[in-house]
Amino acid sequence: MKIIFAILLAFSFFISYSQVWEQTKGPNGGDIRCLALNSSEHIFAGTQGGGVFLSTDNGATWTAVNNGLTSTDVWALIVTSDDQVFAGTYGGGIFHSVDNGMSWTQVNNGLTNLFVTTFTINSSGHIFAGTALEGGGVYRSTDNGNSWTLVMNGLTNTYIYDLTINSSDELFAGTWGSGVFKSTDNGDTWTAINNGLTGLFVVSLAIDSNGYIFAGTDFGEGIYRSTDNGDNWTILPLDSINNVYAIVFDSAGNTFAGTYGDGIFTSSDNGDSWSPVDSGLTSTYVLSMVTNSNNDVFAGTYFGGGVFRSTDSGDFWTPSNIGLVATEVRALAVNSSDDIFAGTYGSGVFRSTDGGDAWVKINYGLPAAYISSLAINAIGDIFVGADFVDGYGGVFRSMDNGLTWVDLNDGVITTDVRALAINSQGHIFAGTYLGGGVYRSTDNGENWTQINNGLTCPYIWAFAINSNDDLFAGSFGCNVGVFRSTDNGDNWIPVNNGMTVPEVTALAINSNDDIFSGAYYGGGMFRSTDNGDNWMQINNGLTNTNPQAITVDSGNQVFVGTSGGVFRSTDNGDNWTIMNDGLTVLDVRSMAVSPAGYVLAGTAGGGVFLSSLPTAVEANFSSDILLEQNYPNPFNATTTIRYHLPTQSHVSLKVFDILGRERAVLVNDIESPGTKTVEFDATQIGTGVYFCKLQTGEHTETKRMTVVR
Repeated sequence: MKIIFAILLAFSFFISYSQVWEQTKGPNGGDIRCLALNSSEHIFAGTQGGGVFLSTDNGATWTAVNNGLTSTDVWALIVTSDDQVFAGTYGGGIFHSVDNGMSWTQVNNGLTNLFVTTFTINSSGHIFAGTALEGGGVYRSTDNGNSWTLVMNGLTNTYIYDLTINSSDELFAGTWGSGVFKSTDNGDTWTAINNGLTGLFVVSLAIDSNGYIFAGTDFGEGIYRSTDNGDNWTILPLDSINNVYAIVFDSAGNTFAGTYGDGIFTSSDNGDSWSPVDSGLTSTYVLSMVTNSNNDVFAGTYFGGGVFRSTDSGDFWTPSNIGLVATEVRALAVNSSDDIFAGTYGSGVFRSTDGGDAWVKINYGLPAAYISSLAINAIGDIFVGADFVDGYGGVFRSMDNGLTWVDLNDGVITTDVRALAINSQGHIFAGTYLGGGVYRSTDNGENWTQINNGLTCPYIWAFAINSNDDLFAGSFGCNVGVFRSTDNGDNWIPVNNGMTVPEVTALAINSNDDIFSGAYYGGGMFRSTDNGDNWMQINNGLTNTNPQAITVDSGNQVFVGTSGGVFRSTDNGDNWTIMNDGLTVLDVRSMAVSPAGYVLAGTAGGGVFLSSLPTAVEANFSSDILLEQNYPNPFNATTTIRYHLPTQSHVSLKVFDILGRERAVLVNDIESPGTKTVEFDATQIGTGVYFCKLQTGEHTETKRMTVVR
């Protein structure tokens, strides 16, 4: 190993370092808004919150390609004949890539509506972009996206959900509420063409090789076909009451229709008859589809399902999500063995036993997929709170580390469970939304009792329990804030004095029993130091005041996850510092601290991120020993490790793999006081997670490192 030492003798300055987040390798999946192919049949997937992913191996693996893509809600993708890529985002406008997605440039000149929902391109290379919301419509670029012009003459609806073009370069626009419009002059003028089209909320359009136009509609109005270029429409017998968001064709003459809740249907007779083709399709909410020259079909699904692939005309589907980390993680929990549990919104629960390097879906016996809360009791039983979707929700329990689950609702809990908490007696509290209030179980979830006496708002989003087992419930939707119970939930009283924005989305308590409350709608953070009787707003440095998650570590550092990233306070909330370095998805929905000393952030569109607990100390150091996080991390070949010794000490600095095997001895010697740096050369070890351990006498510190190739 190559080791370089440097002693820094100046101790009068303040030392700090950038806290780097690392995206873990899961959970895989995400909400796939759009799919597109280039000439090499590489697949681009636009996700909600996770940006763009690229697969160069027919969907087997994916890589995020978001350099320069500052808006990551990607609703539309199109690839030009020379493989330039345009991404339409919901709120950030249009981005352009000339290098297969490796880098992006924003191209919004003339684009006054930045909510882009669809693209099409004509034979001259003119690009058309459809936008939504008031003031939108269709924009045209005749100079490869450098500038855009609104082309709305005759187009009476500005909510454009799909665009397509036929072989004669005639344009068709599907609108939200006004049906289909056609332009025969490159978008200069438009005419409504709705004869026979009774479903006017058109969300998908496609044209097959015969020139037949298919229109998928919202609100269960089905799918329509026109055989005369849009002059007349006929409704087709699709056996689905749900929206048709995607229509594609393969070269064998099959038509595929993706629905929002009923999966995928196929027709081999131009839509005259349809058959469901859902085998293996575990997510039936289909938003996008694409086919390649081999007639492989790819389906992009919602609610975390990710991408599915069929190589047999839809007879069987397999998930194709390796590397596609775009899930929404609404709940996190870590057990005493440092196993991480992530509750996703749409794909159930995932577990990682190696610090996030690998994730396994653990849903056997868990029919509920929309997870909002997690809790683990003293003996390691895991409890899941889920929203009721497709008939499943409530509370579930696993007593074998997530291998199997049992339903604990017994007909009592029938509404969304947004919060779970367990007190020192092992009593479990479930906070429900949509009117259920609070439920309590004193027998590990076998039976439940509704306990709402004094609880004037039954919409509970958060719990916290102090050292006396006083229970605090945060409500959202009634403008009444926090409730407290000092008798195990039998009675509740509101405790909101000073809470000027009483819409509570998160609660946490530190070791001093100070309570931290996150208030949405710009309320930010509030703190109570007297058991909830009085609250003080504490937003100094908190530049995003929409908290969504709070966690506190053993040293009483407070971490707040917001819609704009993570903030940290080391002074009990008096001041906040943003810590978003490496956090590529800023919408943080859940947080946790692991026993090993890592902060976890669950995001909406980026899965789980992990960071070692940040440290900042004055350089006189008093008697503190400090092992800083290596930088860079993750790293490829070499990384720098820095540590401080207040006195002469025998130092052992070693690297271990995730199985606890010693892989390198960096230092084993007596060293003088000072700050040291060590360069670790990892070229002889493989990709993976490693741990750097510093030991000086009785003091031990460990930092997690990741080697990538």
